[in-house]
Amino acid sequence: MTKNKSVPFSPSIEQAYLRAPRITVICDNARYYRCKRVRAYQEDSRIELIFLPSNSLSLNLVERFWEFFKRQVLYNRYYEAFDAFRAACKDFFANFDSYASKRRTLLTENFQIGRS
Repeated sequence: MTKNKSVPFSPSIEQAYLRAPRITVICDNARYYRCKRVRAYQEDSRIELIFLPSNSLSLNLVERFWEFFKRQVLYNRYYEAFDAFRAACKDFFANFDSYASKRRTLLTENFQIGRS
């Protein structure tokens, strides 16, 4: 199969790590990671996909980040107009470094895994 940019990760990952015998990508369980095109791409790729367990939001750093963002921008705040909300979002990212100590809590390994 011809490698193209229609897979959810960039083939340039392989170009960036030419010396790596295997490249591991940690993924959530989004359906597009399991589609036929991705499976076909992986047949002759050095990229290995490792899937997080279902419903394991605490293991997904992106989910943790968005939770942090919501705590800083949304929770216990009222915005009279959408422009005020947009300004608060932009301010969060413009002053991202000021949250450095709070952001470290995102990387903690102190989490609990719920049992079903």
